[in-house]
Amino acid sequence: MSDIQSKIISAAADGALILTANKRLARHLGAAFDRQMQLEGKIVWPTAQIISFDGWLRRCLMELGESWRLLDGFPALRLWETLIEQESAGSNLELLQLAATARKAQEAYRMLIAYDCQLDGGSLTEDQRVFSRWQRAYREECRKHQWLDRAELPKLVFQAIETGRLTLPPLVLLTGFDQWSPELEGLRQVQVATGGQLQECRPQPDNETSLQRTPCADPHQEVEMAARWTRQLLDQGAESIGIVVTDLQARRQEIERVFRNQIEPLAAQQLQDDEAAFSLSLGAPLLEQGPIHAALEILAAGFRLSIDAAGSLLRSPYLGGSQHEADSRARLDCQLRSFRQQQIGLKRLVELAKIDDRALVAAEQFSLLLNAAADSSNRLPGEWAAEFDRLLLSVGWPGERSLASSEYQMVKAWRDKLLPALASLDPVSQPLGRRQALGLLRRMAGETEFQIEAATGPVQVVGLLESAGLDFAHLWVMGVGEDALPAPARPNPFLPVRLQIEKQMPHSGAERELEFARNLLSRLKAASPQVIFSYPLRQGDCELRPSPLILDLPVTQPQLAGLQDACSRQFAAAPDLDQITDQQGPLLINERGDGGTAILKDQALCPFRAFAHFRLNSKGFELAQAGLDPLTRGNLLHKTLEYVWGELKDQQRLLALDSVALKQLLAEQTARAVQDYFAEQLSPPEKVLELESSRLQALVGEWLSEIEEMRTPFTVLEREQEHFEQIGPLRIRTFIDRVDRLADGSRVILDYKTGRVNLDTLLAERLLEPQLPVYASADATQTADAVAFAQVRRGACKMLGIAREAEMLPKVKGVVESKPAQALGLENWSQLLTHWRSQLEQLAGDFVAGQAAVDPVDLGIACQFCDLAALCRIAEAQYLEQTGEGERES
Repeated sequence: MSDIQSKIISAAADGALILTANKRLARHLGAAFDRQMQLEGKIVWPTAQIISFDGWLRRCLMELGESWRLLDGFPALRLWETLIEQESAGSNLELLQLAATARKAQEAYRMLIAYDCQLDGGSLTEDQRVFSRWQRAYREECRKHQWLDRAELPKLVFQAIETGRLTLPPLVLLTGFDQWSPELEGLRQVQVATGGQLQECRPQPDNETSLQRTPCADPHQEVEMAARWTRQLLDQGAESIGIVVTDLQARRQEIERVFRNQIEPLAAQQLQDDEAAFSLSLGAPLLEQGPIHAALEILAAGFRLSIDAAGSLLRSPYLGGSQHEADSRARLDCQLRSFRQQQIGLKRLVELAKIDDRALVAAEQFSLLLNAAADSSNRLPGEWAAEFDRLLLSVGWPGERSLASSEYQMVKAWRDKLLPALASLDPVSQPLGRRQALGLLRRMAGETEFQIEAATGPVQVVGLLESAGLDFAHLWVMGVGEDALPAPARPNPFLPVRLQIEKQMPHSGAERELEFARNLLSRLKAASPQVIFSYPLRQGDCELRPSPLILDLPVTQPQLAGLQDACSRQFAAAPDLDQITDQQGPLLINERGDGGTAILKDQALCPFRAFAHFRLNSKGFELAQAGLDPLTRGNLLHKTLEYVWGELKDQQRLLALDSVALKQLLAEQTARAVQDYFAEQLSPPEKVLELESSRLQALVGEWLSEIEEMRTPFTVLEREQEHFEQIGPLRIRTFIDRVDRLADGSRVILDYKTGRVNLDTLLAERLLEPQLPVYASADATQTADAVAFAQVRRGACKMLGIAREAEMLPKVKGVVESKPAQALGLENWSQLLTHWRSQLEQLAGDFVAGQAAVDPVDLGIACQFCDLAALCRIAEAQYLEQTGEGERES
């Protein structure tokens, strides 16, 4: 125990009032006092009067019976925002960032009160004159309602002490204060005036203190070095280690992650909340905590949801029924993504959840949310807080499973802090709508700090201000760069800079910041027998320098523990790994594939792809796109052409139509196709459908006029006809887009494509596009005489294929004239069909046999748009192959 701490505990035992700079120091000293009493063998003892200065002022106000008057926190800020918004309405100031402006205005007002200043109207800028009007309006509102701003609280308490309404003990000790403020000066004066003593406990550096500075390559290395230094000390049995971070708020997440990896590398594998070896003084926003984020997303559900938001609700563990309906909700989530739409109506979601009674609890919950979204009433924030709480309870929040300790504390913070904070806005708010109230609640959750209540471990990670008054056996101060200590001046824009400098207000000028930085460093140097100041040398492309206030310290490299994170330990251990080649799956028992020609296409592109898609039924989530995705557009084109040729039947009737009749036909069949298709699919907005209908009419019209009218006479025999084909040992179901019969009786098979087509996929050593070959060669009794891709594409409509003879289709060559066919040694149509049949049977046989090697035909062709990269891990295999790691690991 330090001398300062001993003095404080002794004074507290004698009845002195100990006022600290913050709550953390008050808790620290209170715990130290209780431990000392126990060491002295006492069983009971009076509670020590150790409290933060702000907490003491509020306690005094409560003793005066006037705590209802205090206007602070969210209500005070809300009042500032309301007044600024009213003042700015209709003016060129209306585009202000309201929240940030209100905070700066509140800060300026409180500094005027604390430093007993008035604004001189003659020398003010335009912004400062505007602020002067704001603060007069704020004063008037406070006077009207008898509210007391937090800045006026010290004056009220000091007057009560002077008049005898409140009393102070003979001795008051101050500790942890880095600067002497007007409030502290007012306390000193009233204490002296009433015959008491006020002393400040400020530690002084010891000549034997080990002070050093440590440069680090970059901010990440700085965090990692501090964590490894901490781990080294813990391994040596250290019980009091401090990490002070100059910019803890900006680096909190990285520090928590790195320290956990180095100090508690197995914590991520533990299912239960255990006592941590280190604690951060700065909590995370309540908004970022799982149950709270889920609650706000539930409340925000409107008439339409993004697919991601709908999926998040379905998968959330914080809704009722999340466990016993988990499988059905997951399937519903997959179905929503299969629609490939960015949004879904909440009403439609209710209907889908009710199908086959698969998610009735979810359906009821979404119905409740739909009814809540329709609430257009205006209410006070407190009424909305009660309504939000009721709605969450009705949908089963926070879920049916048992909450972990940390989750329980989050839910408690929601009910005990956040909702009451929203209700506290009633005195300063007008009735508002549901969306506005929810926006306020979300913002308050983002500004409310949450920290898990747990015993403080041997390592404390604190910010500069939170470290006030604390002492440690070992101390590392991070981020001591030239831009941190001293910090650049940041005068308040609503107050004259001259006034701020004259009164020595916080952040007013460079001299003020330099003095404050020196006080901080002096206090930190006295906080431990061993102090390390670190700083990064570079951040990105910017070179950084240390604070000029630590240049006199020697440069050293502290002793560090080895890397303890799981990944580093695994590499360091370098275990011998057995490499197992598993490329063979089980046989397909019934020899029937569910997937049509896509099975053979995947087998040709990569055997593992076919096995994963059609044997394991593994598929990536469909990705939503703005408007309609290419697959939906392709399906609509197929259906439109199916309906068009269902009416026309043959080319003769097409040629007989004039332009008006053809346009009418296309409009009717396009509308029919769109209506029928979206009868079973999630429909996009009506405007999107109108645009797509217009596009389809123009595209099909171009296809008919440029290609179909130019062909030799034909009759359409089949449209989207179902077939069952036997390919070697595999039986598959297919749908042929279209079969035509020419005037000479020849049969032509067409496959519609909306993308660009490469004929090489049909005539190559490895068949990559098996669809047309299947249609052409599967049925020996009805073989085709020509096959072609019908590329229906604006400005690029054409047919690409191959035929028994030339000129059967526009610009489609016969086998004899085809150079790719000649390269394969094929001299006639019969040989081509035999060639295709052989390749198809080989692919089918491999699939039935369970061949599943990760063997893509070409990375660009097979892997670029594959959804299985995370499953087959081909990128990792390539990396190991290139670096030779694969041989070492095997």
